[in-house]
Amino acid sequence: MLLLDTSFLSALWREERARHAGPAVALLRAHAVRRTIVSMVAAGEYLEWQGATPEGLHFLRRHTLIGLSMPIAERAALMQRRLARRLGENDAWLAATALHHGFTLVTADSDFDRVPRLKLLLL
Repeated sequence: MLLLDTSFLSALWREERARHAGPAVALLRAHAVRRTIVSMVAAGEYLEWQGATPEGLHFLRRHTLIGLSMPIAERAALMQRRLARRLGENDAWLAATALHHGFTLVTADSDFDRVPRLKLLLL
């Protein structure tokens, strides 16, 4: 399963709005994904950027939305303590969510490269 980061969601939104299949659409097609996952953390960032418009909410609801849990919080805390250079807080939540569930994180943000055992697809 693919966990979509806000950077990827933004690119996908722009491509769909422009009706132009670019790198984001191509990545999803290449991985023949039936279901994509969006953390409430990325959903919040997306809504901050896009606004809670009917169109923006419809876009988010096409993905499976998941919340946070205590095991994810524990993993985020441990990961941040072990990293030589911490991730931003929201990125730590996303990385911990992907690690906890065994998801592949799809992002345009290379900062995630420094997280051990995190499966990544870079846009």
